[in-house]
Amino acid sequence: MAKGLATLRRRITSIKATKKVTKAMQMIATTKLKSWKQAMLDAKEYAFLLVDLMQRHLKNDELTNAAYFKENEVKGSLYILITSNLGLCGPYNYNIISAATSTLTKEDSILIIGEKGSRYLKPFSFEVDRRFVASSHLNDIDIAQVSDALLTSFLTKQVRSVHILYTEFVNNLIARPKFIQLLPLSIPKDVTPLPVVDQPLIEPDPLSVLAKLVPFYLKNTLYSTMIESQVCEQSSRRNAMEKASDNADELIEQLQLDYNKQRQANITQEIAEIIGGSAT
Repeated sequence: MAKGLATLRRRITSIKATKKVTKAMQMIATTKLKSWKQAMLDAKEYAFLLVDLMQRHLKNDELTNAAYFKENEVKGSLYILITSNLGLCGPYNYNIISAATSTLTKEDSILIIGEKGSRYLKPFSFEVDRRFVASSHLNDIDIAQVSDALLTSFLTKQVRSVHILYTEFVNNLIARPKFIQLLPLSIPKDVTPLPVVDQPLIEPDPLSVLAKLVPFYLKNTLYSTMIESQVCEQSSRRNAMEKASDNADELIEQLQLDYNKQRQANITQEIAEIIGGSAT
């Protein structure tokens, strides 16, 4: 009996220590979530204005016939997958990997951002581009190198198209994988061009400006999707750690109840032995 009580005490102590860790991780994730969410809102607003500007100014025959708007006649496409470096973030990485494995084909190539994605995709027979450091915290130089590599692969007709797969933030409880086609560029039919009186003069010519604008667009899109993925990662980790802490409370409560029952049984048995011994 005493041995059973010691085991229960050790389990309760161990779970309480684990709960302290999960509670601390929950608080850290909550703090990071607030800062990343503000950065996401700023980046999304800027990205929306940039895309709107491009769509309204590029809606003319001279530009839409450029190579940036034409899909290459090759088999495979290039996909950029944004995953995390760390674990303990619920279904965040699993959802991205599931979306990739169910959509991509063997002809497609993958560029992974985040160490977890590189590890999870090892069993699959995808062609993974390993020229860049697998980190979910790329700096400006890294982002420029990645976007330049994407553009070069497309313009040299190594890939049919370029896409990015990231996690879209809906709210603090819901996040979902989302595909965005980066190249070729597409102009939605419902976009209304700017009136002639509002159209700026483009110097030296629209094609030259487009050649400078496309790399900037790729860098900004990559940056904004990485920030949104960070928000989803921290939100998923906070939710996972909150559930872990709640489960720890429930388990501690049940173990404490078992401990009290067994302790009471031990006391009752000892009293019965004392009474039985005195009676003899």
